[in-house]
Amino acid sequence: MLTYFLFLFYLISGTLLLHWILQRNRFPFRLYHTSAAVLFKVLMGILYGYIFLHYYGGDDTWEYFSKSKVQTDILLTHPGEFIKEFLPGNSLQATHSFLQALYYYVHHFEFWFMVKFLAVLNLFSGKNYYIDLLLFDLLTIAGPLLLFKMLTDRFPEKSGMYYLLIFFIPSITFWCSGIRAESLILLCISVAIYNGNEYAQRRKVKNAAGTGLAFLGFLFFRIQYLIMFLPAFIAFLYSVRKKQGGPVAFSRIYLALLLIFTISLFLPPAFQLSRPLIHAQQGFLVLKGNTRYGLDSLHAGPVSFVKVLPQATANSIFRPYPWEGKALLQSLSSIESIFLIAAFLFFILSGQTKNKQAAPCYGFFSFMRSRSSLPSVIQYLFPARLSVTAAFPFFFCSCSCFQQIIYYSKN
Repeated sequence: MLTYFLFLFYLISGTLLLHWILQRNRFPFRLYHTSAAVLFKVLMGILYGYIFLHYYGGDDTWEYFSKSKVQTDILLTHPGEFIKEFLPGNSLQATHSFLQALYYYVHHFEFWFMVKFLAVLNLFSGKNYYIDLLLFDLLTIAGPLLLFKMLTDRFPEKSGMYYLLIFFIPSITFWCSGIRAESLILLCISVAIYNGNEYAQRRKVKNAAGTGLAFLGFLFFRIQYLIMFLPAFIAFLYSVRKKQGGPVAFSRIYLALLLIFTISLFLPPAFQLSRPLIHAQQGFLVLKGNTRYGLDSLHAGPVSFVKVLPQATANSIFRPYPWEGKALLQSLSSIESIFLIAAFLFFILSGQTKNKQAAPCYGFFSFMRSRSSLPSVIQYLFPARLSVTAAFPFFFCSCSCFQQIIYYSKN
C-alpha cells in the first residue's frame, strides 16, 4: 500500500513541479498537456519493464536495477567507496597505459552510470523498479520538451500536431521510456539540436556549453551515435547560419564521407575505415538472440560491403515483414514500417515536397521514428553494426527537417 502511495505522490508532485518549470519558461502548455505527456511516457515505461520481465526474462534495465540495490547499500554504509568506484582511478589500476584506461573507462561508463544513478534513485523509491522508472522518466522527458519548444517557436500554429508527434507515438515512447541509455541519448540529441540552433543565431556562451555537454554525453554513452550524428549536425548549423533551404549542405557532407569511406576500401586492409565495422560484426555474430535476420559476414575490400548493403538496408527499413512477426512487438514494428513507407511514397508522389508545412512535418516524423529505430533496430534485429549504415537516412532526414523549418519560417 505504501508503494502505491509513494508512486502516486511522486507522479502528482513531479508533474506539478515540471509544469511550474515549464510555465516559468513560457511553454504553451496547460496542466492537462503536461499531465498527459508525463502519464503516457510513464505508462509506456511501465509496459516496457513489465513485458521484458515477464515475457523475456528481463533485459538490461532489470540488470541495472538488480545491481543498483547492492550499490544503494554501499552508498549508505560506505559513501566514499561508492564514489571512488565511479572515478577513473580504477580504470588506471586495471590497465597499463593512459589510453587503455581511457578506453576502459568510457567502455564501462554507461553500465556504471546507470547502476549508480539508480542506486541514488533507490533512496527515494525504497528500491522499487517502477518508482525508479517514474523518477527517471520525469528527468529524461526534458529531451522531448526541448524539441517541442524549438518546433513551436518556429511554427506556433502547428503546436498541436507537434505535441502529438513528439509525445504520443506509441512505439517511440515505448522504446525511449524504459530505464535505458537510449533515453539519455535522446536527451543528448535534443540538447545538441536545441542549443546548436540557439548558438548559431545568438552566439551565447550558455548554448555553446549546452552543446558541448550533449556531445560529452554522446562520448560517454554511445560514441557510435556521435559519429553518425555529427556530420548532420554540422550541416544543420551551416544551414541555419546561411539560411539555406533544401538538403544541399547535407548531401555534400554525406557524399564526401561516403566517397572517403569507399576509397578506403581499396587501400591495404590496415588502412581501411571499415575495420571497426568488421570487428563489431564479428562480435555481434557470436551473440545469441531470439530474433536474428540474416546478414553475410564482412571482409576487407569493397565486394563484401556491396553484397551486404542491400541486406542491411532491407533489415533496417522493411523488416520485419508482416509474415515474419512472431510476437506482438514485431508485428507492431512491421505495421509501423509499412505506415512510414506509405507516408513517404505519398509525400513524394503527391508533390508535397514543395509544401512548406508538409516537408518539415514528414521530416520530423522520420526523426521521431529514428528515435526508436536506432536503439531497437540496431541493437535487437541485426547481428552486425553495419546496420548503422542504413540508419543514416533517418539522421539525415531529421536534421534536414529542422533546417527546412528554420528556412521556411524566415522566408
